[in-house]
Amino acid sequence: MGDRRRNHRQGSRPTGGRARSRMQRWLRNIGAAILLANGLAAFAQLNLPFSGSGNSASTLFQVTQTGTGGVAAFFLNNSGASSPALSVQTNAPGIAIFGKSLATSGFTYGGRFEATGPNARGVLGYALSTTGDALGVYGLSDSVSGIGVYGLARASSGTTYGVFGRSVSTAGIGVFGHATATSGTTYGVSGRSDSLSGVGVQGVATATSGTTYGVYGQSASISGRGVFGYATAASGTNFGVYGQSASTAGTGVFGYATATAGTTYGVSGRSNSPGGTGVFGHASAASGPAYGVWGRSDSTSGRGLFGIATAPTGTTYGVYGQSASSSGTGVYGLASAVTGTTYGVYGQSNSLNGYGVYGLANSISGTTYGVYGQSNSLNGYGVYGLASATSGTTYGVYGQSNSAVGTGVYGLANASSGANYGGWFQSNSSQGRGVYGYAAATSGITYGGWFQSDSPSGRGVFGYAFATTGVNYGVFGRTDSTAGTGVFGYATATTGTSVGVSGQSDSTAGTGVYGYATATTGTNYGVFGRTDSSSGRGIFGYAAATSGLTFGVYGQSVSSTGTGVFGHASAANGNNAGVLGISDSTEGAGVAGYATATTGTNYGVLGRAVSPDGYGVYAIGNMAATGTKSFLIDHPLHPETHYLKHFCTEGPEPYNAYSGNVVTDAQGYAVVQLPDYFESINRDFRYQLTVIDSSDDFVLAKVVQEIQNNRFVIRTSKPFVKVSWRVEAVRNDLWVQRYGYQTEQVKPQEHQGKYLHPELYGQPKERGIHFQPAQPQETGQPR
Repeated sequence: MGDRRRNHRQGSRPTGGRARSRMQRWLRNIGAAILLANGLAAFAQLNLPFSGSGNSASTLFQVTQTGTGGVAAFFLNNSGASSPALSVQTNAPGIAIFGKSLATSGFTYGGRFEATGPNARGVLGYALSTTGDALGVYGLSDSVSGIGVYGLARASSGTTYGVFGRSVSTAGIGVFGHATATSGTTYGVSGRSDSLSGVGVQGVATATSGTTYGVYGQSASISGRGVFGYATAASGTNFGVYGQSASTAGTGVFGYATATAGTTYGVSGRSNSPGGTGVFGHASAASGPAYGVWGRSDSTSGRGLFGIATAPTGTTYGVYGQSASSSGTGVYGLASAVTGTTYGVYGQSNSLNGYGVYGLANSISGTTYGVYGQSNSLNGYGVYGLASATSGTTYGVYGQSNSAVGTGVYGLANASSGANYGGWFQSNSSQGRGVYGYAAATSGITYGGWFQSDSPSGRGVFGYAFATTGVNYGVFGRTDSTAGTGVFGYATATTGTSVGVSGQSDSTAGTGVYGYATATTGTNYGVFGRTDSSSGRGIFGYAAATSGLTFGVYGQSVSSTGTGVFGHASAANGNNAGVLGISDSTEGAGVAGYATATTGTNYGVLGRAVSPDGYGVYAIGNMAATGTKSFLIDHPLHPETHYLKHFCTEGPEPYNAYSGNVVTDAQGYAVVQLPDYFESINRDFRYQLTVIDSSDDFVLAKVVQEIQNNRFVIRTSKPFVKVSWRVEAVRNDLWVQRYGYQTEQVKPQEHQGKYLHPELYGQPKERGIHFQPAQPQETGQPR
């Protein structure tokens, strides 16, 4: 063969019939520049250099092998270090090399290229143009179930790649797959790896800046897939799609669904392995705001991240986020649209025991978040969880943190003004809970729910019972502990009008604040109020209605030894009050006690003082009673079975009475000394003298000198006589001098036509001045 090549290069040629036969076998000019045909098992040979041209409109150079057993119809071998064995060039906008397989079945290839070197490339596609829509490798399939580019890494182990794409352009594309079919299940790029540690598709964008894509997938079909990754291994840590970007602003995997309608997916991940991952995002940077998965939607009704767990049973998660960083974020959703109903994170679960959103912050220290949601929209939701199942124990949002200082659910309303909510919770169930917080630890200072507002007019906790009827609760607090607190509110501000707990209900039968201590023993509190301020209020009840039978504070006890309202001023000194009642009404009562039982010994108001210098009941101002006034003691002769009553003497004037005994001297005179304050508080003196004498004499007694300098003088007709004296006077101290008194008084206009005791005049009880309608008796039980 070497001799034949030399002869051709030197211009010599064989002669005779043998030469003509060889030329007929090798060279036939049929309109192409040259056509080689060989019917033997060997290969046809063309000595080089060769240059030719032809007049055929379709073929410049054709090689045909009709025999069998050969390796190739045409073989080029070049041992040079850099020049190619075959170089084909066309100046027309056509195809430089076209390989076509006419077989209609079996695994056929239009072209096959092999490279045996350890760093070799089986196929190298190189688009030299630095501008325009140039493609290094372009794969095209017109089959409705075809594949534009199919890469198969046959090695059963090691880090292999079915297709490896790379682009060094700042706006280039590592791998671009385009499935042109407008219907059917098509794939722009389909990657597959059967290795337990293989990679179906890996795209690396090495540019350190610019908008780069490790893998860029796009599908124009309404049911197509921009990128579809399928990890067929049934076990092991495999990835349907694995994306990586080394750029500081790059994207590991970017999926773009361009269809403006229909249920499309920018990226759709699926795994059939019981321990597989549909989509796994790994931010390997040890610092900086890195995101394992970052979801974004610019649609006014779009979802930044949407997770759906379709299994109807089992412990499933619509979205499961986890971060091991001490300042990481398990799930972070950002809805950037400034209007519309948007969701930072939207979770939904249809399972009876599922979770719409489940966030787990696994770090045992640091400020971690199980779920962190934020929305900048005026009507957006930082976190919105919807449990659509109508029965079962479901959770719209379920947050858990195992950190000693972690937060199960943390809601942040960042706006410094406006009616915003750190967390908004709602339940439409007739037995649902708008907010349910569960602190499972059996010791320590734990919180079922912790709410905080830094706004000067914000609400740490706002409970809103929206129903306008029924027995509902703005805030419902309950504790089963014998020393627990149903609701505890803590206002830390040391000045200003701050409120530890504020409850409000707009329902006609609602309760602003309802506290329920269910323990049947021990000293527990339905509601416990405390203030450390020197002028604070432990409990402040405010009935704002200007009419009607309202109560600032209403207390009731159904226990036979209970107390409706109990006030305890624990300070051992100072002018304090166990219970202080104030009324600003012209006909109000500072404290009104009403014993509704019509039989038995009951008390409208019961006052008691243990100190011998104290007062059981003390009135500043006038004191009146519609009934009799008496003292009540145990009967001295029958103390176990009877009381003894003594009644007050009444009169039309405010009297002061003084009395005593005196014995006259040898001349029959006696001086009666009165208290030194007598004349300063009394006027209109009245005297009574009674002689005490056992003789048969008739003894007379008279006042010989009236009261002067707080004393008066009496005389008897017989010396050494005992006389009992009594002086009454009209009260005339400064209080009476200023305010006076009235024996007969016209009833005020609001009392006209009413009676203190209407039943004594044959009138209905509703005409009583102090009549109050019967109150509904609260049961004190959960409603």
